[in-house]
Amino acid sequence: MTTNKKFLVLATKNHPLYEKLKTLDVEFYDLDSVAPFEQNWSRDYECDLVLDFSILDADKKMTLLNNLNIQFDFPIVSDLSTYWGELFIEKISGLRGAVSLAFHSPNNCYEYYAIDEATKSGIEEFYKLLNFEGVQVSNPGIGFTYPRVISMVINEAFFSLEDKLARPRDIDTAMKFGVNYPLGPFEWVKKIGPKNILRLLETLYDVTRDQRYRPSQKLRLEANL
Repeated sequence: MTTNKKFLVLATKNHPLYEKLKTLDVEFYDLDSVAPFEQNWSRDYECDLVLDFSILDADKKMTLLNNLNIQFDFPIVSDLSTYWGELFIEKISGLRGAVSLAFHSPNNCYEYYAIDEATKSGIEEFYKLLNFEGVQVSNPGIGFTYPRVISMVINEAFFSLEDKLARPRDIDTAMKFGVNYPLGPFEWVKKIGPKNILRLLETLYDVTRDQRYRPSQKLRLEANL
């Protein structure tokens, strides 16, 4: 599929969609190729939407987006699947929308947030390039809805391992046949990546101090292997 809109896509290699993003007929920039915060973006560059698919520490992510905000005069949309999206939107004026593409969806349906109609239109057209369906939400919150819910399910599965209740494949089988999940928790981990799940849970716990978001030690170990 082609598009009349001009997109600038920035991504780090640790984003689950990195390889797919590279294949799109868009301007693509690998943020791992040079230090992203030292990149001198041209003021003459023109596009309809800048899409950031970096997965970085929160402070570095904020620095990158602030840098883009200073150098570009057109809307920025960022994948805020593992971040406090509401805070990022509040602090960066040029950040006009957010997406949740770092968390694999078996039915290719992903949430997004857009401040205005132009940004909404741009996100929806970009989703079509990826053959994804979009669901607009009124607030990105912390990690949208689907990423935070599936992260809690996966975290609970790791707690089950800690308690020696079952093996990973048995937990996957129980969730697929017991509650009709399309994937088991540990199958989801392979699609999303344990580091992304841990990052979101840590953000939720740091902001809310709610014990339900406390990451399992086994999940921490898996993320640091």
